[in-house]
Amino acid sequence: MSSAPVAAGQHGGVTAPHEEDPKDPFRLGDDPGWRPGPGGGPDGLIALRYLFLAFCSALLLIGVVVGFLASDTDRFAGGPSAWAVAAGVALVGALGLLFVRFVPVRLDCADELALARSWRSRFFARMAGAEASAFAGFVGFALTGAPALYPLGLSFTAVGFALAGPFRANLIRDQEQLALDGCPISLVPALRHTVSTDR
Repeated sequence: MSSAPVAAGQHGGVTAPHEEDPKDPFRLGDDPGWRPGPGGGPDGLIALRYLFLAFCSALLLIGVVVGFLASDTDRFAGGPSAWAVAAGVALVGALGLLFVRFVPVRLDCADELALARSWRSRFFARMAGAEASAFAGFVGFALTGAPALYPLGLSFTAVGFALAGPFRANLIRDQEQLALDGCPISLVPALRHTVSTDR
């Protein structure tokens, strides 16, 4: 007996919820972007994106501090070699990117809440790994007085943020992987639910 073909929105015989639009079975079109719509209520995904922007702003402010302190070169006399510290910053950056790429936090597809929580946990773990090189660059600058060390570390952080951030392309890639793993849950609607302590 021949088996029926799997329809769009089905993976391993499991039908994805909310299949009103066969071209968007996982409701990726529900992505609200980076700004809430008029009269919109709390949105967990937008809140996550605002937090991501706050991380970016904090690192830029540290860069302003580095530029301000770089004018006072006398305080850094007798520090370690800037080249040796730069190698250390680059090593931290490379290790941080490996962590971001292969961070051992799997997405839990038990239900919408578990999926959203596991995605957020992975997001914060990846952000921490990506930020390590920027902080290493700042420490390197504090030790040597070489302001170029902070942009060096920040460049690794920017790549890590691009891989970890709540960008639409990353959400699409994660949804595709979830579908390949047989998970029928829509990631974007799950992330849009606000986080509450009683759920």
